[in-house]
Formats: sequence, C-alpha cells, structure tokens
Amino acid sequence: MEVKYALFSGSCLCLTAVQYLLQRGQLSCVVLIEAEPNPDLVQLQHFLHHHQIPMLQYKTESDDALIADLDRLGANSGIAYLFKHKLRAKLIDFFAGDVLNIHPSALPDYRGPMPVFWQLKSGADTVRLTLHKVAHQLDTGDIATHIDLPVHPFDTSQCFHQKIAQAVPALLEQFAQQQAAGTLNWQVQSDYIEMDGEQREPRYAAHVQVEDLLIDWRHHTSTEIVNLARAANAELGGARFKFREGMLQLMQASTMECKLAGIKPGTILELDRIKGLLVKTVDGAIRLDTILTEQGIFDGYRFAVLFGLEPGLEVAASSEGRM
Repeated sequence: MEVKYALFSGSCLCLTAVQYLLQRGQLSCVVLIEAEPNPDLVQLQHFLHHHQIPMLQYKTESDDALIADLDRLGANSGIAYLFKHKLRAKLIDFFAGDVLNIHPSALPDYRGPMPVFWQLKSGADTVRLTLHKVAHQLDTGDIATHIDLPVHPFDTSQCFHQKIAQAVPALLEQFAQQQAAGTLNWQVQSDYIEMDGEQREPRYAAHVQVEDLLIDWRHHTSTEIVNLARAANAELGGARFKFREGMLQLMQASTMECKLAGIKPGTILELDRIKGLLVKTVDGAIRLDTILTEQGIFDGYRFAVLFGLEPGLEVAASSEGRM
C-alpha cells in the first residue's frame, strides 16, 4: 500500500517537510494546530493554499470530523512536527499506530515542549534530531532513527530551529532508505540516561516561565548567562535582569576574562565606547551586548550612558549601589 502522510504542524518551519513529501508523492494533507491567527500560521496557510495542498483543522474537542476528512483524503500515516497538541488515542488508532514525531533531543532526555531552549541553556554542543513513534504518553514512543546536529556557539533558539527545519528532509530520507532496505531497527526508549558514567533520570523540557529567564548574579557563571540569553533570544525576549524598580531583557552577552577579586557579582567593571559595558560575574565578567528596554534596543555602552550607569554601580541595584 502506498504511504500517504498527513503532516501535523503549525509553523512555516514544516515547509521543508512539506516539500520533501510532495517530491516523493507522499503528502496527503497538512493538519493545522488550533490557534488564534499569527503571522507564522497565516504564512503557512497562504503557502498551502497557493500550492493547492489540502488543509485540515485540528479540533481540541473531538477527532471525529478530522478522522473523516483524513479517510476521505486517503491519509494512512502521520508525521507530527512542531505540533503543540497531544494526539489522542482515537486518532493514533486511525493510523494503526503509524504516526511519527520529530523531536529535537536524544530521547528520553529532554522530553517535553521546549527541548531546544533547555539544551542551548545548558550549553549543549550537539542536539540530536529524533524520529520516533507517537505514543499515548508524550515523547515516549519507540525510536526509528536520528541525526546529530552541531550547535554553533552563537546559535539562538530561533537560529537552531531553522537549522532543524533544514535537516528534517535528511532525517525523513534516512528513515525511508532504512525502511526500504529492511535495516530499520526500532529502539525502545530507556528509563534512564547515561551522564558522567552514571545512570540518571532524564531531564524534562518544560514550558519556560519568567523565573527560568532570571539572571542570578550571585550564582550564574559568565557562560551560563551568555547561554541563557541566546537560548531565550528572540521569541522569549532574552534573559531578564532586575534594574532599579523594573526588569530589563538581555538579548546577547559575551564572556570576558577578568581576574579581579573581591568585587561583588553584578557590579559594573568598565564602561567604554569600544569595549562596551562590562559586568562582574562569579567567575569572570560578561559584556552586555544587546539590551531591550521599554525605551528601545541598545548596546551596553549606549544603555549605560542613557541610564546614568558608571563603574562601581551594581546593575541589579538602585542607583546608590556601589562596590
């Protein structure tokens, strides 16, 4: 029987998968998320309409109408990619369990909705793109195949999602070739992960809360702050740090060497038109490269000049705070 996929998604990033399946003659339709119109979703709808690709609407209250439409269009398999809804048992059963999900982590590690953010925040230098079966419990199905993607030190979450999108056709092609050659080996997910020679509980990639974005000058290292800022740039608005009575957003920072001792973390070390705004951390210093405020977006030097900051002041304190 010829495979005809229903692609479940809600983002233009799925278009690489759409084009791949179209070229193979295996795309039945695209099932869209249930959501308020947003630029990403609207652009996806326009593309699908322009290319006369059938669009179906996922409904949170029932799968009956969707299943009838899938049957009418001859869809017999499914692929979920950037699809925020959990597929219910009735829908999985319609496909006789032949539904795949594309998940950017080395499962079972970083199951959950935000795996890219948490891996970039942790400083991962490689992210695994995993193709696995959809199961009744999220991200727990058997693994079909995977590819590993290198992380550039400057990658933001948005940058890396685009890299993932470009790699999706290669992942699907690898799956198709292994399936055709009879070399596909489904792997049951382990209950643990191997880390530092020990078995540990897998990490969970939860939805990001504002508290997860806060810089703690007393404890965060320079690298941790830099990674937090880039992981949260741009859709999450960057890392957050307290400033006077409000909260500012750090979109980009760079680690800087600093051997000065006895200076409280969060204290401004240097302000220079060329070197920028340097702030002490627990293990060195960082340069605040890009800061988002209610007044606009500034580099560190312009931000400091406009807001009256100078060496010796604490970034997170009131204007009276000094070394």
